[in-house]
Amino acid sequence: MNADWLNSPFERRSIQHAMKVWDEDGKLLGRVKAIGQTVVFVHQRASKQLWAVPLSHIRGVSGRGVTVSGKARAALEPAGDRWSTEISTAIHPLAESSQAPA
Repeated sequence: MNADWLNSPFERRSIQHAMKVWDEDGKLLGRVKAIGQTVVFVHQRASKQLWAVPLSHIRGVSGRGVTVSGKARAALEPAGDRWSTEISTAIHPLAESSQAPA
């Protein structure tokens, strides 16, 4: 993840249920359904299809929502059986920056 957003006081420190998920070009991909151990589950209300985004692909979290690396559908992976095998939660606190405050 980009360290700049971790140091910003305007960025959120956690991913939460129902947040919007955006690709790197600003296209809306869907909303967070749940957060697993390794992925964020994303769904679109119209299609009800479930997708997964690895936590390592998250570029930032703001009041606007979650921004992920990749463009359009390339940012998403099929959820497959992960929905039933991952322990999921509604909130995922992100790691704080390892840099000491100045």
